[in-house]
Amino acid sequence: MKEISPERMLEQFLELSEILTGCKLDAEQGRAHLDRLLSAPLVPSISEVLKRFEKLPKRSLADVERKMVADAKFRPTLCQIVLLWYTSSLRDSESDPLVLRYGNEQAYFGGLVWRILGAHPPGLSGGYFGHWRYRPDNEPKGTLK
Repeated sequence: MKEISPERMLEQFLELSEILTGCKLDAEQGRAHLDRLLSAPLVPSISEVLKRFEKLPKRSLADVERKMVADAKFRPTLCQIVLLWYTSSLRDSESDPLVLRYGNEQAYFGGLVWRILGAHPPGLSGGYFGHWRYRPDNEPKGTLK
């Protein structure tokens, strides 16, 4: 079977990811996620998933659900794609789904889960380093000192 170019693979990965997540996604982060998926022990591999995606007559959510998500062979890898975009985590092995590896801080802080929840990620305060040592500017009057 003919191998697809890295550029085409990234295009397909982003298109499939946008269908699966329902969000417009960043191409730079997509490249990082794709690189991680290519080195992961996924069954089927991300390459197989993208080859199947390329063969779909229509690339819509309905087609992806019907022809790929419904297929038990492809579902684990598709679920991993969603998990990666939302949390930056990647399963460490096929045998133990509870062992996860997280991406770099940009991937973690940029996870879709924080956007969807409308919250900042744990560990990201929005303040400069050491800001917690000072009383907040918006502290209500009458609080304990």
